[in-house]
Amino acid sequence: MKPLLSRAVRLGAMGAVLLASAWPAAWSQTRGASAPHSAHVHGTQPGTPSTAALSAKPGQSSPTWQDANRAVGQFPRGHLDLLLWEQKNLPQMPDASAHPDAGQLTLARAARLALQDEALWLKPGMGAVEVAKVRQKMAAVRLDVQRLWVNAVVARQSVVHSRDVLSVAQTAAELGQRMAQVGNWSRARQIEEELALWDASARADKAQLQADRALYALWQRIGAGMTAQALAHQLPAHLPSELPALPPVDVQTEPSSEALTALQAQALQAHLRWPLEDLHARRLAAGLGLGAQDWQAAQNDLQALAGQDLPMWDPRTMRWGHAFENAWQARLQADRLARQVRADVQMALNALRVASQTAQQTQAQVLRLHTELSQETLLRYNGMLKSTWDLLASVRTRIDSVDAALQAQRQRWLAHADLMAVLAGLPYADSASASESSSPSNTRTPGH
Repeated sequence: MKPLLSRAVRLGAMGAVLLASAWPAAWSQTRGASAPHSAHVHGTQPGTPSTAALSAKPGQSSPTWQDANRAVGQFPRGHLDLLLWEQKNLPQMPDASAHPDAGQLTLARAARLALQDEALWLKPGMGAVEVAKVRQKMAAVRLDVQRLWVNAVVARQSVVHSRDVLSVAQTAAELGQRMAQVGNWSRARQIEEELALWDASARADKAQLQADRALYALWQRIGAGMTAQALAHQLPAHLPSELPALPPVDVQTEPSSEALTALQAQALQAHLRWPLEDLHARRLAAGLGLGAQDWQAAQNDLQALAGQDLPMWDPRTMRWGHAFENAWQARLQADRLARQVRADVQMALNALRVASQTAQQTQAQVLRLHTELSQETLLRYNGMLKSTWDLLASVRTRIDSVDAALQAQRQRWLAHADLMAVLAGLPYADSASASESSSPSNTRTPGH
């Protein structure tokens, strides 16, 4: 998610949170505060879900609805006077400053730390199989680290969004209590806002727990020599807008048959088993000394035999012996594995294409709708055509939309990791779907 959009949503949430001060500003002005001429709130710091701050001070009686009406009546220009007074007297919400180490733990650095911890080396004298094993282990490490790193970064962003929703719910609950206090609301209507507050609080707690799990899962993998808190400070505030190295195809469109074939050939050659099985099958076939026509005829005979309900191999009545049967079985096994690898490439590429398109469309829609809704809601609210509750609902919707765009970006990054792993010879893992039903610390063991 782009930082500009995130900052805009944060400002929208702050503005809604500060609406809770509108009625106290009017009350304090008529009770003796040196009040300028006007206002409409955009600035109080939300607390924890509590109504203690709303209670009347000891020795003071709660204001009645008649007192509230008289307080508001002190403003000749109504809403405009309240707005100007708040802008001058209410404190501004402080912006959270980023840690000086933020952004140092990039995905590339996280992968290097994991590979250093694994101590995977290519050594002189290694055979082709040993080299392939080391390369696959390195690819599996990179895939695992990318999953954990993406989950950790996204979980931290989701915590911010959940806290914004909580701030809006706190504002609504506080305003609801004040309206019930002066008799404008029933207790049943106030309870609805209190329930929404506790739902938002539970959502924020769950988001924080998920962020902690994701952080410690990443720390267990790459955190040698540092604390979990130090690692958290080094994480970037948001996912980069561009993916790491991409395959030589346009992931936004359907690839050509030539491009798909090239990617499938790359995955087959990088696979640990298929080159050996293909070589073994070709050697057995070459040892039979059969021409292409004889080989095709033998395959047709065996396929017709295997298609029967109770196939029986009887070399006394067949032209082909056990040597051909072994070569044929080896060829079938190699071809089955090749189809599996090709299917993995196709599925991973399709998943990345869909995830990329979804992320791009969601991002574009969020940016456009966020701007339009902000301008329209603020315009109508300042013109007293929208209520405070409409503004709070608008802010909640914007925050949820931004979080949805963030999750779409997460799916895109995980789909990219899956495709790169398949091209490196690993099986297709479908990390995005798996991570939706498991905690971020869960990993899947690769292997066909």
